[in-house]
Amino acid sequence: MADAKKKATAARMNLAIDAETAYQTAYQAMLKASLALMLSHGQRPRNQLGHHIAIIEFAQKHLDPSLVTTFALFDRMRRKRNDAFYDIALISDAEAKEAVRTAEEYLQVIDTAIQTQIP
Repeated sequence: MADAKKKATAARMNLAIDAETAYQTAYQAMLKASLALMLSHGQRPRNQLGHHIAIIEFAQKHLDPSLVTTFALFDRMRRKRNDAFYDIALISDAEAKEAVRTAEEYLQVIDTAIQTQIP
């Protein structure tokens, strides 16, 4: 979780420098937080094609269903990050700001979820 928080801070700082970097780093923060949640449940993803999706689906299954909009954005970020990394996709400043804000809020939700499950 500590690494996820560092990524969220880096994403916020990169907004002024590069929208694409901020966007990708915000996605990484969300993914790392989701992985922390998964590990806190004693589970570990397989290191294979599609493991990002498995991590996201695990988090979605174990968090409040009212986060459906957050998870829709999370999945869109995953796809757009892939497009930007492997192909040509432009990430606007507005998209980057939304991604960073969402990541920061999501990390708070994950942090609370982990803290409340630990006896």
